[in-house]
Amino acid sequence: MRKRLNLAFLSLLLIPSLIIGGCQDRNAAEKQQPADSTGESKPQVLKVLYATVEAGSEAIIDAAKKYEQQTGIKIEIDTFPYNNLQEKVFSELAQKSDYYDLLAVDTPWMPKIIQHLEPLTSYMKNTKSPDVLRLDDFIAKVFLDTSVFQKDAPHRQPPQMDVIALDRITSAGFDVWSLPIQSNVLTVSYRKDLFNDPKYKEEFRKQFNRDLEIPQTMDEYLEVAKFFTRDTNGDGKIDLYGTTLMAKKHEANFVDFKSFLSTFGGKVFDDNLKPVFNDEKGVKALETYGSWILQHKVTPPGVLTYTWDEVATVFGSGQVAMAMNYHNMKLDPKVQGGQAGYFMFPGVKEGDKIVRGPHFGSWGIAVNKYSKNKQAAYELAEFLASPESQKGYLQFNQHVTRISAYEASRSIADPGVREYYQVLGESLKVGVGRPRITNYDQVSEAVQIAISEYLSGKKDAKTALDEAAKQVETLMRQAGYYK
Repeated sequence: MRKRLNLAFLSLLLIPSLIIGGCQDRNAAEKQQPADSTGESKPQVLKVLYATVEAGSEAIIDAAKKYEQQTGIKIEIDTFPYNNLQEKVFSELAQKSDYYDLLAVDTPWMPKIIQHLEPLTSYMKNTKSPDVLRLDDFIAKVFLDTSVFQKDAPHRQPPQMDVIALDRITSAGFDVWSLPIQSNVLTVSYRKDLFNDPKYKEEFRKQFNRDLEIPQTMDEYLEVAKFFTRDTNGDGKIDLYGTTLMAKKHEANFVDFKSFLSTFGGKVFDDNLKPVFNDEKGVKALETYGSWILQHKVTPPGVLTYTWDEVATVFGSGQVAMAMNYHNMKLDPKVQGGQAGYFMFPGVKEGDKIVRGPHFGSWGIAVNKYSKNKQAAYELAEFLASPESQKGYLQFNQHVTRISAYEASRSIADPGVREYYQVLGESLKVGVGRPRITNYDQVSEAVQIAISEYLSGKKDAKTALDEAAKQVETLMRQAGYYK
């Protein structure tokens, strides 16, 4: 997860009427091999535009080398950090450039750039390697959120299914626009050494008349966080806190709030794209979020400046018993006896079930509509997202998107890594993605401001969210979502 770049000017470039017609063909001088059975010449080189650490470039580069050995096609991968990559992708597509054949696409970008991507449905129906494609092996929720859109109405949600069925997707008027390559979801890292400490276990049992265990619900999580918030060295100052949040005015606080909102059964928008995050569920979500900071004080004093990076630092130093983030955080070796463990974002109990709504987001690998090597590019994408490739990604700690890869992760020797993969896989099955809108960054910022105004005491939760909802409705109208 990284801070998003505001690309309003590049978004304008992506409007078809303003796109620069034509571009210099940087591949023109490249020699082509004879055509294959599709009639498309087999390229000597395929070019990929990819992220750096955000989407696991090390794993992709390793897989690309194997593909080179199998096919004889040279794979050139250019990697950029998040903001630079976003700018590069938008710029390349705005120019209708055919330089890159494959592009890494973060899900929020899709509504803005879908007109410049190649739909993959026909390639998938005619795949030469059904055992490589294996649609039934993708985590369905990840595949649908990352890859399935309507070209002319990308805000619409695809039909829900437990196993991906291409016919159901197309019969509902949707296409597949990428293959999921990497996914992040909000999970909890915790101090397993503290939870297993006999002293704390005995104290907790005396205080709550139950065992100290991994909390499953929001109420249990707060109870455990309050228990661990304490002065451990007797100097009169709190030096261990129960948990962290990512409460800085930043994309991190929006998706934090969205996780609470989804868990309480709320939504950002209704089916008509009218904002509803200010209803009673939204107010409850924000007040609960804020109470952990303001009332119960189970978070460190600097929490209003935290994003994912600061949370990782604070957890690593051993200052908190539990911390939420999008990767398996580790403890610094200087933390004496420290041992990290992992569990799912807490939920709310409904009958016999625990309902959870952690935020998640994924990267897809998409074919550039302007590529001269679309069939070959698709086959490379299919390989990079294949079951065997994804099993190979485990050695790089890649957040894989296939069921078989998570099954393979059970054989990882490191117990901590093995535990995290099981938590990650289960969490992705219940994750809740972002709204599919072209003005996502503006909407996110409006809600970020509301959260910050509430946390700083400037406004109560209802007022802050009501004002944000009015602003979001204006933004949506300006973006053309309302007739």
